Amino acid sequence: MIQKKKGYRFSMDPLLLANFVRLKKHETLLDVGTGCGIIPIYMAKRGCGNRLVGIEIQDELYDLALRNRDLNGCGNVEFFKGDVKNSGRGLGSFHAVVSNPPYVKEKTGRRSPGPSRLIARHESELGLVQLLSVASSLLETRGRLYLIYPAKRLGEVVHESKSRNLEPKRLRLVHSRAGEPAKLLLLELLKGGGIDLKVEPPLYIYADGDYTEEVKAYYA
Repeated sequence: MIQKKKGYRFSMDPLLLANFVRLKKHETLLDVGTGCGIIPIYMAKRGCGNRLVGIEIQDELYDLALRNRDLNGCGNVEFFKGDVKNSGRGLGSFHAVVSNPPYVKEKTGRRSPGPSRLIARHESELGLVQLLSVASSLLETRGRLYLIYPAKRLGEVVHESKSRNLEPKRLRLVHSRAGEPAKLLLLELLKGGGIDLKVEPPLYIYADGDYTEEVKAYYA
């Protein structure tokens, strides 16, 4: 994957999210805020032959996504340049929407240096409410939204999603190590779903000074 030496660079988060997604063979997926294309390209390289689409608002990252797609020979991956709030509906509807969104609230946390990192980390261009609204409008009935988000904002996500016809269905908490509080959550929301929620076993990143076997498999 080609990335800029300076500016936004993806972390482990999109890999955790990509491995949480469940797709049937005929289903289509949209990655909102695809960055350099890591999630669709990663899924395609791991054998997902579905139509995978990414949309990115930043010119430089969009160009990188195209280069990375061609570099990796992912013919089933498409990228579009634009603001999903305005142009998303032109892409059609999807069975699944995935997003590793900016989740630092405006005027909170350490401000990221440079516009690229700022847009990628802070809710300046796409806040939680906007993301949930857009995802709901783009999903087919019984379609799913997949998110990775700070664990401390779980209550907010659940509250805001329910009013947009999105019901939490699967939840997995992400911990740095066993015995430590969860830092992140992985969440699947179903459009038009019932109220039952499956809480999956926790995901631990490190054990005995190294990645856990599960996380190592994500890089294999």
